[in-house]
Amino acid sequence: MMNQQSHERSQQRWRTVLLYLACYVLWFTYSALSLWTILQYRDAILGLLPIIGPWVMGAVDKFGFLFLGLLALIWVLYLEHYLRTGVEEHKLWSRALRVAIIQLVVLGIAEGLKLLTAFWLYG
Repeated sequence: MMNQQSHERSQQRWRTVLLYLACYVLWFTYSALSLWTILQYRDAILGLLPIIGPWVMGAVDKFGFLFLGLLALIWVLYLEHYLRTGVEEHKLWSRALRVAIIQLVVLGIAEGLKLLTAFWLYG
């Protein structure tokens, strides 16, 4: 009886460790995807160069990148907390799916902006 309880506790610990490992692998992956998304938004902003002009574009590029980087930093820090508490509340997989959908929508908007500026500028 005592041995079986010890074995069950050991299995529960390993499940928890694996969930935390999955949590941080997902967090790292989503963080990298966030960085990729920032670069895609920067490309979309740079697509506006013929419209805005080179002098204003330098400021727009630098401040836009700074603003997007700050947003990404806040998102990544929030994301770590959100996923980690998802492990504690046994909601990791539903939260991971929700984050994946959000990330893909935001990345899709960036790609759409790039296509829109290319279509608008080059017909």
